[in-house]
Amino acid sequence: MKKLLISFIILILFTSCDWYEQDEYEEFYVVEAYLIADNYLPTVLLSTTSPVEEEYHFDENAIKNAAVEIRLLHADSTVKRRYNYKLKKPGIYIPINREKVQDQQLYQLLVRFQDGHTIEAKTYVPKNFSISNTMQLDKDYVYQGSKKIKVSTTLSDYITGRQAYYIFNVKAVEPDSTRLTPFYNDIVMEKEVSIKNFYNNSSGIINQDNYEVHQNQSITLTLPWISVAFFGENNLILNAIDDNLYDFIRTGETQTGSPTLSPGEIQNTRYHISGGIGIFGSLARDTNHVTILRSNH
Repeated sequence: MKKLLISFIILILFTSCDWYEQDEYEEFYVVEAYLIADNYLPTVLLSTTSPVEEEYHFDENAIKNAAVEIRLLHADSTVKRRYNYKLKKPGIYIPINREKVQDQQLYQLLVRFQDGHTIEAKTYVPKNFSISNTMQLDKDYVYQGSKKIKVSTTLSDYITGRQAYYIFNVKAVEPDSTRLTPFYNDIVMEKEVSIKNFYNNSSGIINQDNYEVHQNQSITLTLPWISVAFFGENNLILNAIDDNLYDFIRTGETQTGSPTLSPGEIQNTRYHISGGIGIFGSLARDTNHVTILRSNH
């Protein structure tokens, strides 16, 4: 999920409707952390925003005097367990104990500052799932060929009873400019966009309701070719995302140029964070491998 970076959060802030309603610059605290089911507790990044006319640098805006805690909660939001964090270097906080994130559990982030300000956010971790057609995925695929990349997986689940939302990440094993697929080659070479932006490429949100659920309670999702930035071996990561990530991505995309909305219709970005902006989200994921070949035509 590292397509969601602090710099992207800053960009969204200063292209949102709220910014244009302000008479003068207001500094915000920015938080970034992702809980991944069955992975260790995440690093928490803390910084502040910069004025729109200044270039943002995390190191210059990093916060080094906060008290950071993540809590595992009961269903009624009472505290089941507390996990304290320590400062690794300015703006980067790591858990003191190596504990794994549990799926289908509610977690809370609490950040306290010396001036009494606090940041709070909650996330419910989606149910774990596993890719079932691993043998098929290990085969080679011709880029934009007739054989589509299909991922069959057990179903994830969410506390609200809503459908699952998924995102593919395609992470190149050996990213190189000579391996770029045509669409991304044009972007990098002609528009001078950094190739590093596509080392770990995202599909955007995929709705479970757009696909048929099989009788064995599995689902088969199709990877959009637009997600593939490099020929060669790629790690194919399927993520089931929580409400916080879903709303952040969905509303954030409208700030950065959605062609279907007029300016008066653009929603403000939804952060689900009290006392700051950014993302405190969670996901379940599984990973496989695919090799993308060039077409002979």
